[in-house]
Amino acid sequence: MEKTRRIQTLKENHLFSRAYRKGRCFSGKYIALYVLKNTREKNLNKIGITVSKSRGNAVKRNRAKRIIREAYRVFHPFIKEGYIFVIVARQPCVEAHVSVVVSELEELLSKAALL
Repeated sequence: MEKTRRIQTLKENHLFSRAYRKGRCFSGKYIALYVLKNTREKNLNKIGITVSKSRGNAVKRNRAKRIIREAYRVFHPFIKEGYIFVIVARQPCVEAHVSVVVSELEELLSKAALL
């Protein structure tokens, strides 16, 4: 079940908006996870990461995105296919360690029954 493909990212705003509107939300202390079934590409997962400007300057926001991307990369081979994920960083995520975010993402994915 090893996936060697590159992680596909969301780039269109309408997909982010649809995930916020129609997707299921699972939230924790560090991140919030929005999950929506991918109707167009049923065998492909797409991920979008957002960090609000209120979370800090560009350096802090990019660090939060790198941490979340790494946490997703750990579980990428084990996640069910055919979903759109939007991960929103909360304020504690900016100062958090990678291992904490990894464990929370695992908890949220298992709560969503996607592992």
